[in-house]
Amino acid sequence: MERVTALIVAAGSGTRMGGETAKQYRRLAGKPLLRHAVEALIGHPRITAVRVVIGTGQEEQAASALAGLDVGDFILGGAERADSVRAGLDSVEEGVVLVH
Repeated sequence: MERVTALIVAAGSGTRMGGETAKQYRRLAGKPLLRHAVEALIGHPRITAVRVVIGTGQEEQAASALAGLDVGDFILGGAERADSVRAGLDSVEEGVVLVH
């Protein structure tokens, strides 16, 4: 079976949406949106790992949102979305199929 890693790029500040909290940490049905995304991917039978790219300074929010889920170490994103995607891709092992 090939190893498939899902990469979630959630490093944005959410400024376009407004408010104090970035959208990936806002709650929907009692859970942060980021947690909903990770749980959906962790539960997929073909996905063997889920990795998450977050923004600098979001470590505590991400840890709280994803407590108890196996996503490995958080990957710190960059100034632009492309930088964050590159950081995520660079962190994944060779020979792994990515779901992005």
